[in-house]
Amino acid sequence: MELDRALELAVVSSWHELVSTGEPSSVHVEYKNVSTLPVASLEVWMIKKRGYGMLVCRCSDPSPVVSQQSGCIFENSYRSKTLAEDLDFIIRNQGQYTRPADHSIHGFVQIDPPSDDDRKSANDWSRSGRVNFPGELGS
Repeated sequence: MELDRALELAVVSSWHELVSTGEPSSVHVEYKNVSTLPVASLEVWMIKKRGYGMLVCRCSDPSPVVSQQSGCIFENSYRSKTLAEDLDFIIRNQGQYTRPADHSIHGFVQIDPPSDDDRKSANDWSRSGRVNFPGELGS
């Protein structure tokens, strides 16, 4: 599975914890994409009407000394246990995800409001232990 797809699934699985019903929003995930280096950190942004962005959280590879603590810090009154757990898993296990070498150094994933089927797929992925998902690369 590609890293961008895993990040999309993580956001969609926590959509109901982040976005109020009927609120026109999208979510952006931004990271430095150097295919030869692990992703050290990423940011999740809520984009509301007229392009106004608010930081949801910053996540980084947590210290191995504090291995039980998530590397996600939430901002602006956002909280999501699901998102923190999914992003923490992705960062800790990023070796299982692919990243195309020809992508920009500016890793960027835009997630628009998901359909019910998208939410079900993302929730299934999140609950299944976040392994390769049926129909995805490497499954």
